Formats: sequence, C-alpha cells, structure tokens
Amino acid sequence: MKKVVTAVLIGLQLGLGPTVAWGAGRRGCAPACAPACAPVCAAPAVAFPTQTVTCYRSEYQTTYQPVQRTVYRCVPETVNQEVSEVVTVPQWREVEQTQTVMVPRMRQETRQQTVMTSAYEQRQYQQTVSVPVTQWVEQKYTVTVPEWRQEQRQTTVMVPEWKQEQRQATVTVLKTVPVVQTRQVCSYQQVADCCGGCRMVPCMQQVQVTVNQCVPEQQVQTYTVNVCNYRPETRNYTVAVYGSRQEERTQKVAVCSYQQQTQTYTANVLVSRPTVQNYTVQVCEMVPQTQTTKVQVLQYQQQTRKRTVAVTTYKMEAQTITEQVPVTTCVQVPYQMQVCAPVAAACWAGH
Repeated sequence: MKKVVTAVLIGLQLGLGPTVAWGAGRRGCAPACAPACAPVCAAPAVAFPTQTVTCYRSEYQTTYQPVQRTVYRCVPETVNQEVSEVVTVPQWREVEQTQTVMVPRMRQETRQQTVMTSAYEQRQYQQTVSVPVTQWVEQKYTVTVPEWRQEQRQTTVMVPEWKQEQRQATVTVLKTVPVVQTRQVCSYQQVADCCGGCRMVPCMQQVQVTVNQCVPEQQVQTYTVNVCNYRPETRNYTVAVYGSRQEERTQKVAVCSYQQQTQTYTANVLVSRPTVQNYTVQVCEMVPQTQTTKVQVLQYQQQTRKRTVAVTTYKMEAQTITEQVPVTTCVQVPYQMQVCAPVAAACWAGH
C-alpha cells in the first residue's frame, strides 16, 4: 500500500506543469482567465512540504469463539440379576462286589532235554596254496615328448585412414528486424472547469513505437568433417607352434607270478555231540478264587442352583458440550506514513 501511494504522488508531480495551480481553488489562474489576471498573477511557486498520511492494510486475525453442540455417547449400566442354572454334582458311594479272580500258584516239575555238547579234536588237512614269485623283466614303452617350433604366418588387418570432406547443412538463425507497432499511452491534459479553475484529465493516445523482433531465417553453411576409412594390409608374424613326437624307451619292471604248492597242516575242529540232561523248572498255574471287595462308585446328580450375575447394558445419552472454534476475520489496520506532496502558492488579486 505504501508503494502504491508513493507511485501515485510521483505520477501527479510529473504530470503537472510549472503554471498549474494546485488545490483547484477559485483564485487559480486558468487558461481562460489568464489575460484578466495577467497583471497581478505571476507564475506560482511549487513547494513540497512533508505531510502525514493515514493508510490502511489488511490483516487476518484468528479468534476462538465458544460453540455448543450435542454429542451422543454410550453409557454403560450394570444391573444385578438372579439366574437359575442346572449343574451336575458328582457323588461317591461304596458298593460291595463279588468277583472271581485267577490266583497264580507255583509247583516244581522235572523235565528232560537233549543238548549239543561241543569239544575240540585235532585233525590233519591238506591244502593247495598259491605262492607269489617276483621276477624282473625288461619292457619297452612309448612316450609322447612335447616340442615347440617357430612358424611364419600372414594375416590381413584393417588400417584406418583419415581424410577431410566438405559438407553443407541448412541451419536456422535469428535475425533482428525493426518493426513499428502502435501502442496506447495515457497522458494528462489541462481542462478548464466551470468554476474558472484548471484540472488535469487523463486521455489515451496512439503512439508509434519501433521495436526489434527476432525473425528465423534459413541459411546454408559449409563445414569440414574428418572421415575415417579402412584399407586392408597384409602383415607377417611369427608364432610358436606346439607339437609332439613319439619316443620309445626301455625299463625293468617287477613281474609277480603265482605257483601252486600242496601243504599239510593240523587244525583243531569243534565237534558237537547230543547229550540228554534232566532239569527242574518252576511251573506257574492260575487257580480261580472268589473274592468280595468294596469299591467306590461315582454317580452324577443334577441340582438346580441360583446365583446373582452382573448384566451390563448400554444406552445412548445426549450431552451438550462447548468447544472453542477458531474464526479468521480480515481487519483493516491503520498506519502512518510521511509523503511529499506538491503545493502551489495562491494568487490574490489586489494583495
């Protein structure tokens, strides 16, 4: 706002001429009354006093206002209720029972069995075995001996060659061309009012202005490029070629052979013979016996019992609450600023 007021005052200072009277009073010299007051009214002097101007700027202020609204909440309610339930109660009672059980009884019994009795006896046996015999025999064998030889070979390689060529290309350049344009300009003119004073009236005028514009233009340009070509070239090189040759060699090796021989040896042989033996064993017999016992029998009886339980229910209740709601408003805040305004001296007739 401060910049806008300053710009308006500077525009008014530049638009006024040296003979314009500020204030638009009745005693100013207008062009229509200039001959009448020429003897007594000279050109007024313009002064620039400092004045204090009150301006306003917009500011946003946020305030909190209480607002009441109704909310619904679930409120629990617990009530004690008496309920009946049927439960199964276990009960034990003593019952006399008669049962027949098998009682073990031990007795001795003599039995016979045939067992195999083992004993060692010496016997003569003959066997044919193979006895190893080692002999040294001369053998020939062939081995492969590696060798390297030098060999001349040829190869064709591509050798690069560079040469320069002239080429043309069409490029687009921007050329600056002056162009005359018509624009509207706001100016101020002096107009005499009905009270004999002078005032400035804005008016729009057509003005010819010359501006520069960039116009694209196609041009053909010549440039030089390096072109790479390849030519074949035969070259000789030496390589090491791997080869092998067969060589016969002689060595002595140990040859093992086997000869058959008959040998006699004595061995202990385990001989088994059957023998009858008597032995006594304990025999267990099961004898039936009647017994009377008292046993605990479990029985279940149903009983009706009453107990108190807590039952919780929920109901909706309306509640009024107050909340602080932010409210943003636009407020015009005044402030003071110092400006320099041009003021013309008044022209008094007869003074």
